[in-house]
Amino acid sequence: MQQAASKARIRVTLTIHGVERSVAEAAIEALKPDDETAPSWMRINESYDDEGLHITVEADVDNPRKLGSIRSTVDEMLEFLYALLKTLEATAKTLKEPGQQHGRLGGTG
Repeated sequence: MQQAASKARIRVTLTIHGVERSVAEAAIEALKPDDETAPSWMRINESYDDEGLHITVEADVDNPRKLGSIRSTVDEMLEFLYALLKTLEATAKTLKEPGQQHGRLGGTG
């Protein structure tokens, strides 16, 4: 007699505090394609409120392969968010540097 596989509900929530609304909205839009291509057993939701950007990955897991897939998805999201935030931070720093002529292509005047 074969034993029925046990099923667990997994929920991973990432919350990033101190993110401006425009950055959160850009991240949400960039992550939308992942929502649509996720396996049918996995749900990905993003939202923004006064506490920050929230990303939730939920799934009913009945085998180790699905757990690994959730972990990979969360890892990819963390890598993407880290790169996005570092890029925006560097851009903001560059734009604030005194003496820079932003938006011009060389020359004076």
